[in-house]
Amino acid sequence: MRVAKLGRPNYWPPNRKRVVKYVAAALVRISLVVCLLSVLGTAAPCWGQPLPSNAPPPSPFPQDCKDANASPLGRPPFHLDRSDEDWSALCNRTLRIDPWDPVKYVRIGDGRSFFSFGGELRSAFEVYDNYNWGAGPQDGNGYSLNRLMGHVDAHIGEHVRAFAEIQSGLPFGRNGGPRPVVDRDDLDVSQLFLELRWSHQATGFTVRAGRQELNYGDGTLVSTRDLNVRRGFDGISVRVLSDQWRIDAFAVKPVKTQEGIFDDASDPNQTLWGVWAVRTRGLPAPLRQLDLYYLGLDRTSAQFDQGTNVERRHTFGVNLKEQAGAWSFGQEGDLQVGTFGSSGLVAWKIAQGTSYSFPRVRLRPVVSLQGAISSGDTNPTDPRLQSFYPLFPKGVYYGYMLFTNGSVNAIVAHPSMSLQLSPTVSFIGDAFAFWRTSTSDGLYSQSGALQRTGQTSDARYIGAEGDLGIVWRVDAHTTLQFLTAYYNVGPYLRQADPPGKDAKYFTITAAYKF
Repeated sequence: MRVAKLGRPNYWPPNRKRVVKYVAAALVRISLVVCLLSVLGTAAPCWGQPLPSNAPPPSPFPQDCKDANASPLGRPPFHLDRSDEDWSALCNRTLRIDPWDPVKYVRIGDGRSFFSFGGELRSAFEVYDNYNWGAGPQDGNGYSLNRLMGHVDAHIGEHVRAFAEIQSGLPFGRNGGPRPVVDRDDLDVSQLFLELRWSHQATGFTVRAGRQELNYGDGTLVSTRDLNVRRGFDGISVRVLSDQWRIDAFAVKPVKTQEGIFDDASDPNQTLWGVWAVRTRGLPAPLRQLDLYYLGLDRTSAQFDQGTNVERRHTFGVNLKEQAGAWSFGQEGDLQVGTFGSSGLVAWKIAQGTSYSFPRVRLRPVVSLQGAISSGDTNPTDPRLQSFYPLFPKGVYYGYMLFTNGSVNAIVAHPSMSLQLSPTVSFIGDAFAFWRTSTSDGLYSQSGALQRTGQTSDARYIGAEGDLGIVWRVDAHTTLQFLTAYYNVGPYLRQADPPGKDAKYFTITAAYKF
């Protein structure tokens, strides 16, 4: 059953919508086939190649390049949020070794102004056995998810910047149609903002207004949702950058995804604001990063097992990262207070992680053990609420399956191991075990949506998931990823309404960035 469209009407003729959909899908498939053929050596390469030995030397380094660059001279990597990239280093022509470099840096005038163009093609095939533990429409034959993104980054002088990015997310062949919000958006603006930058002595200031992505900490509270359709925010953000601190303040509304063409708009039912401060210098050993933050969230319709009501939630948190030789540690602590309807709200979460690396051992294994516990509602008949809520987390963080439980009313144990099979191929294996913190509260997805009530079972143990993944970084542009997962349901899911069944999952994803 298709989800009803919200927002203003769509005036595009149906035949034009179909053309846009099929052209975007064809571009994704053609590009990925070309890249795959390049790996076999049967087509033009889809990654950058060095200049042949008999090529003429590059042009001399322009004298004004050092003045034009705000960042150290060097090629930047591709970022999850493409607006974080700075390609001004390509003012130095000796660094232009990739076929895409002519569009990554298009110089204007003396080099203090330039354009940079980029994009991404991503296609995935995934298949579930017992999606959502067997509830709802099932698709044993699998389906494809395709995403096309493109952006232009305009740096106008030293102080002004404009960034625009569009995205198209299209599913094909999924029984039951696309999942709401995350699968389909025919064509829309994912980011569009104006940025002003200036500095005073050793402190830099940045003001950004418009549609933008936000990504902080480990991605468990405010992050880029890197699924077939990404999430943006409409509003304003301010950054202050000193020698030791980076402090961001923002007031935004999440973008409400519609399935049509250029019909996404700000969600009138949610408002997010906050301050996030990060320090990485001048810290006592072994501490290497300190995050302090406050996040405020207003929702006109917040759904929990207790019921649905107006909510105002304030989150105060700290995130610590330590390094001592081969040992790495991480801690997160969050306290949430506010109101749910006319009653009070108090919730919390604690997370701890420890890992040890073996850099001198073959395959360079890294073993980790992480754990987290978050509060759940203790009495559904009491109007006061104790359920933690993860705000706007990344798409998946507790395993690869999109529907599995997240950090609401959850106790999680998470051991893992990673191996570097070759310079370009890595392996990771994860295991998760889940319990309910409160047997009076329900089961929630990774995004925080209520999945099943907790009032039909007194069982605490939910289930366990095992994940295996292989990532092949073919070159600087191309990545292939193979993932599989198995979920074994526990007593709670077997007793829930509807009863849960063991679930299996497999996906292969090919992505190309430029």
